[in-house]
Amino acid sequence: MPRRGGLEWLRARDPGLRAVRRSARVTLVACTGFYTARYGLGNHVAAIYALFGAIATGGMSFVPGTPRERARTLLAVLPVAAALVTLGTVLGVHSWTAALGMFVVGFLVTYAGVGAPRLGGLAGGLQAFYILACFPPYAPTTLGARLAGLATGMVLMAAAEMWLLPDPPPGRYADRLARAAGLASGALRALAAEPRSPPSDSPEKLRTASQELRLSRVPDEERPTSASARHRALCQGAAYMLHLLAQTRQLVQEAHDAPATHDPAAARLLQASAAACHDVALGLSGRGPAPSDAPYTAAAADFEAHRVHPPVWCPNSAAVVRGGAIAMDIAHTGTLLITAVRIALGAPVPADATPPAERPGPFWYAERSTLSLYTRSLRAHFTPRSVYFQNAVRIALALAAARLIVGGLDLAHGLWALLATITVMRTSATGTRTALWPAFGGTLAGAAVVAVMLYSVADHVAVYAVVLPPLYLLAFSAGPVLGMGWGQAFSTIATAAAFAQLGPARPGLAAVRFTDVVVGGVIGALVGLLAWPQGGAGELRRACSRLLDQSTRAVTEIIDTIAGDGTAGDALARARLAQVIAETSYVQYATERGDQDPAHPADKDWMAVLLAGNRVITIGQSLVNHCSSGALAAWPLSAAHLRDAAHHLRLTALPLIYDLRSRKPRPAPAEPPDPNAPTDRTVIADVLATSGGRAPDPLLYYAVDAAIWLTSLQTVVTAIRPTTEGRTTMPG
Repeated sequence: MPRRGGLEWLRARDPGLRAVRRSARVTLVACTGFYTARYGLGNHVAAIYALFGAIATGGMSFVPGTPRERARTLLAVLPVAAALVTLGTVLGVHSWTAALGMFVVGFLVTYAGVGAPRLGGLAGGLQAFYILACFPPYAPTTLGARLAGLATGMVLMAAAEMWLLPDPPPGRYADRLARAAGLASGALRALAAEPRSPPSDSPEKLRTASQELRLSRVPDEERPTSASARHRALCQGAAYMLHLLAQTRQLVQEAHDAPATHDPAAARLLQASAAACHDVALGLSGRGPAPSDAPYTAAAADFEAHRVHPPVWCPNSAAVVRGGAIAMDIAHTGTLLITAVRIALGAPVPADATPPAERPGPFWYAERSTLSLYTRSLRAHFTPRSVYFQNAVRIALALAAARLIVGGLDLAHGLWALLATITVMRTSATGTRTALWPAFGGTLAGAAVVAVMLYSVADHVAVYAVVLPPLYLLAFSAGPVLGMGWGQAFSTIATAAAFAQLGPARPGLAAVRFTDVVVGGVIGALVGLLAWPQGGAGELRRACSRLLDQSTRAVTEIIDTIAGDGTAGDALARARLAQVIAETSYVQYATERGDQDPAHPADKDWMAVLLAGNRVITIGQSLVNHCSSGALAAWPLSAAHLRDAAHHLRLTALPLIYDLRSRKPRPAPAEPPDPNAPTDRTVIADVLATSGGRAPDPLLYYAVDAAIWLTSLQTVVTAIRPTTEGRTTMPG
């Protein structure tokens, strides 16, 4: 492999090199603005705001997207930053007005991140602008210099994002989905061939493609977590793709076990699915137009007409019926996938024809603008049950309390107390505790070095000017690479070196800085531990527990209804609502960076829970639409198998539901699963036996579809149950 020369190594995607490259950008911009204002213009106020303009938007913020998108975001929020500096300058006249403004600003800036990852990533930096301006000295006459310095730092930072060691464009989640669709297309095409010739490594490749779609495996900047229709469609398309891959993998495995089984009609349907997945891959990768469901139209009609007249007397009839039902399931999933992908690509889709009683439909958001979806998210999350709302209140309370205490105690350099509060605050108590001790330890170590530095260097400003750039470079790069404590230590030293160039510095400054950080950190920790301590993980557990509960209740209700033992209720509607809440909670959880829940590992497959809920709603509604109450009562054996399978699914889910609600995971049962548990194969055998060599009643094929549905749900729910190690696995 040829060696990379020049600056090419700085453009690599390695996380460590990215951190160094980013640190170099922030350092060059911050020091350029600071030195120009301090030594070129002799304006200390403009110098400190130019320094913080770059640090807040570059070092304290995380803005996903391409370099051009990040630059546009910084320029777009410049008026907001200027307004915050102006507000802080005006309200800084009294501690109580500054604290009141701090509460409002802390809440609004944090809450604005609902469904907007770029705004959420800038929250810490925007809060820092108000914090800096609301502290003494109260000098409204310097507002012009403050705004000039702020604008200089932010504009230089935006320019640096584009032209100074720019990061390579982040990967796209759409490309992951395209790769999965390409693999599925190849496997389906091989399954449709005569004779079947699935590649020997396709099961493992399909499993790997499934794993790559999980948001826990996706870098922060690639995650589709905004409120836009495109991101919603990508997440929904990933759920459909996970099921399609799982069902395809099942057919691949069965093709290895029974290679002679072949049904021409099912093969044509699989070929149509392969063509559709191929078009999905081309559309998402930008190498073709948006996919169409046209390949399914003729193949699905042909299959529906064919499968009610199969040669049921053949020895491999059971395998043919089962393979056909799975092929039909794949085709149904493929049509949903195509619609989601068309939404993601901005292509037109049919108007939502979901009956009012079944709404919200799966693609309710398709025709809505990003602004309307963002506004809807703001309204939907304005409740104490929302982690976004909880986090905004927690941060607002902590910052306001810190500002009041700092003002009441008249702490010198109280600015650092509030910055420490921002540093240690996380969305969960676990995350807050994790951040607290590195912040204290790093600040203590940095303060010790600062005391020695100020005592040794005294007022030799030139020395501070020389060491400032390498110190900031270490401060910004040490945190991501070595850990938060190292970053806090170097940041303490670098900040002392910067302020030493603005006025006389004494060794006692180190003790003052450490005192401020302890005060701010303790306030942030107390609020973080007392107010909604579970964070996104806790809300996601509750939402997924509710989804599993309502979904399995809906399954038993639907099966009991079509089997003749029950009446349709509102269980499916409750499952539909639980699905919406769980999807939103999962997006919240995915935006939390660095918060780990030891009791429930980060690799728990929440997407599998969402997949199960999605399958319950889509297929369950289809069964309700096609099968009237008691439609399968004429075939008591099949009906009994379906009822047993539905209740077995419910029993399988109950321990997981309990674990998620109680936060006390229990080991999985030591005994093996019941070998006589009903499966789709038993229903198919009963269908063939009932038919007695004749074409079965078309209604019986809905029994087969229901059995395939229950089997796939059982596989998913069984896979997400915690094992004795408390970890989970993902089906296919």
